[in-house]
Order: sequence, then structure tokens, then C-alpha cells
Amino acid sequence: MKNFPVKIDNKEYWISRSVATAGLIFTNDKGLSILAVKRGKGCPDEVGKWCCPCGYLDWDETLKECCCREIREESNLQVLPEDLRFWYLNDDPKETHQNITAIFYCYNEDYIKQSINFKHSEPNEVEEVKWIKVSEIYKYDWAFNHLKLIQDCNEVVLKGYKFIW
Repeated sequence: MKNFPVKIDNKEYWISRSVATAGLIFTNDKGLSILAVKRGKGCPDEVGKWCCPCGYLDWDETLKECCCREIREESNLQVLPEDLRFWYLNDDPKETHQNITAIFYCYNEDYIKQSINFKHSEPNEVEEVKWIKVSEIYKYDWAFNHLKLIQDCNEVVLKGYKFIW
């Protein structure tokens, strides 16, 4: 399919694949833990499954700003753009949504001290938010490819949590 424009309110917009971000946020809660949200009934798909905070890039924001905004909206966790490290770009056209997703990660032991909740998310977007121990991620049903992302990031980047900042 070719990229094409549509007019809305006399403005021209180009239709193409969406750009999104996902944030793998790790902390130490008596063992390596990752921030996870359970997708609510307001989501178009993967309802009831767990994922890392993620979402679409808005106009006039950077990828890191988008990632921080999505984390804040879905979990209330305040992450600064400079805390994020680029991990991976997923642009596989064989995936269902064909999103181009920039995946970031960060590790900060102070994050566990922040209060997390989903009061700023869109209605019914998030059913639950919590820290999940990486050693227990297999007990959860994960949306998209997030289980593999968590596994790979822990093994390759965090070196099985032997990694020290």
C-alpha cells in the first residue's frame, strides 16, 4: 500500500505506519523487578494481558518524551527522558499492527519508592499496574512481544542483573 494523504478540517495528513514506544523500567524490589500494566477493556486488543507501558508518538514530542508520557499516563511513575537508554527498534512489517516501535529501558533503584497507579490513563485502558519480579514473569500472560523483550533486555543489557550502573 502506498502512503497517501487525507484531508480533515482542511488539513492534510499522510497515512502510514504508526510510530510507538515501549518502556522497560527495572528496579530492585528485593530482586530485579519490571513495571507492568494489565491491559483493560478499553484497549482494542490483548485485553487482560500484561505489557510494559507503551503507546503512540504524539505530534511535537520526541521518542523519549513519548515513552516518559506513556509511562506516566499508565502507571504514574515519573521517568526522565535522560534516564532512558535506547534498546531496540522493532519495524517488522509481518507483525499485526506494523507499528515502528522504539523500545527503551532504564534501571533505577529509586523508582520503587514512587507511588504507582493508573488514574491518569485513558478510561479502561489499564486494569492494573504493578512491579513484577523478573524471576516470575513466566507466570503472566504477556501482550505483543513484551515477554521476549524483557528476557532479552535482562540477559543482554542487564547481564542477568549483574549489571551495575
